[in-house]
Amino acid sequence: MMQKFIVLGEGYGDVFELEAIIEHNHHRIDKGIFLHADERPATFVLVMKPVRGNFQTLYTIYQGVPYKDGSGKKYQMISEWCTAHDLPIVEFKTRDPEDFHDKEQFFQYITGVLRLNNLIPPLT
Repeated sequence: MMQKFIVLGEGYGDVFELEAIIEHNHHRIDKGIFLHADERPATFVLVMKPVRGNFQTLYTIYQGVPYKDGSGKKYQMISEWCTAHDLPIVEFKTRDPEDFHDKEQFFQYITGVLRLNNLIPPLT
């Protein structure tokens, strides 16, 4: 199984694109995942169901969801959209993305974490 992270735009573009994906493709979505790191905006990952059995898209808002103790407008909007379509939401704490040289290394780390926690299928 190959997983591919697709980073949505920046600013408000990411939110509008995510809303459209959830609204029009909710039947293809597996779950939403909030990744929290200390003192940083959360990263949100929208896990799609695998296509043709061997490819899975992971849409992400990379460090773009302000979050503090369950609050934050983007966080609340995303949670509401997922809840409205009965999509499960998973939240957990991860290493700080700044610990990695670039985004791709962070995504490799997250892929491993998600696989180990059975949130995405293993590499086959």
